[in-house]
Amino acid sequence: TMVVGVSRLFTSKVFRKKIHDILKVGIGGTLAFGGISIYFKNEKFYDSLVMPMLHKLEPETAHNVAVMAAKYNLVPEVNLKESELLESRVLNLLFKTPIGLAAGFDKNGEAVEGLFKMGFSFVEVGSVTPLPQPGNPKPRVFRLKEDLAIINRYGFNSDGHEAVYERLSQLPPPGHRKAVLGVNLGKNKNSVDHVQDFILGVKKFGPVADYLVINISRINTYHWCGWCCKWPRCL
Repeated sequence: TMVVGVSRLFTSKVFRKKIHDILKVGIGGTLAFGGISIYFKNEKFYDSLVMPMLHKLEPETAHNVAVMAAKYNLVPEVNLKESELLESRVLNLLFKTPIGLAAGFDKNGEAVEGLFKMGFSFVEVGSVTPLPQPGNPKPRVFRLKEDLAIINRYGFNSDGHEAVYERLSQLPPPGHRKAVLGVNLGKNKNSVDHVQDFILGVKKFGPVADYLVINISRINTYHWCGWCCKWPRCL
């Protein structure tokens, strides 16, 4: 009799409605809390909730989610008082602090302004190749949890010069940005003229970047060894 009574309770419309209402309130409250925390850029919310959730995702997916969050300004904004003691001037470029974001995070220039707001003194986009290319097969990003490290084997995946230039050209011009913008130039996997790839990059991004980086460090990516050894002459 008790089993039948419990069964009827769980299948009754009243019970299902109560559960439905509880779920709606719970989900609504969670969304409201998340929305308020994002709006006010609550750093504790990101540290205690967002980061643990990202760590549950596959590494490359987590990376892409982080880029999209910065793109749509869903990241904490840093409003710390600036100090001249932290400033450096290099090649007539003012770096407000020694902390910047190297190439490899925002490969395709999708989230530059959001990353500036996070307090980086410079953001380096790329590596960018002349033509779009997919990079290495997946999986290609791996977590080393014990070492708090990441293995990156992307292999120069890039949207290509045209797509990245289109995004960067929408930003304020050099000298009118919150921070310094660099572009890291790479070559295509099947390129027959490595030097020309870099020349194209310099011509394309020279007008929109504060500085350029010619990336010849990836000697294990496309059998660059022989070519890299000749680099001084090419330069």
